Amino acid sequence: MNNQDQKTGIERRRVKRREILDNFSFYICVPKLGYTRHTVNDISELGIGFMLDTLGEFRLKNDEICDFQFYLNQSLYLQFKIKVVRSIDRDAGMQEIGAIFADLNEPALQTFATLVKLVDQLSETAEVQA
Repeated sequence: MNNQDQKTGIERRRVKRREILDNFSFYICVPKLGYTRHTVNDISELGIGFMLDTLGEFRLKNDEICDFQFYLNQSLYLQFKIKVVRSIDRDAGMQEIGAIFADLNEPALQTFATLVKLVDQLSETAEVQA
């Protein structure tokens, strides 16, 4: 998800986004849209990017605030509220979402920030078996 200004090419984000490698099993769920797994594109200390399978009817709108679950595996997740700041309709019933955390004082976000640091460290030092 490139967030550079189309005209100037200047990065608009306040913090670095980390792309999520396929090696991680992270996914998200938006309970109000049903308990369907959605792909995580990137994470940062202030927000998250993900692909939402709209199934033809479920959509998130800009400025919408909703409950959100970030799964680290099949049963372990962090729960918090997000605010949609960007939504782009894609082909095949997909919606690309960029969201920020609605309440930066939520206890789960401290854990999430630690996860972001771990992803940084793993990206720099870990090796992937081909």
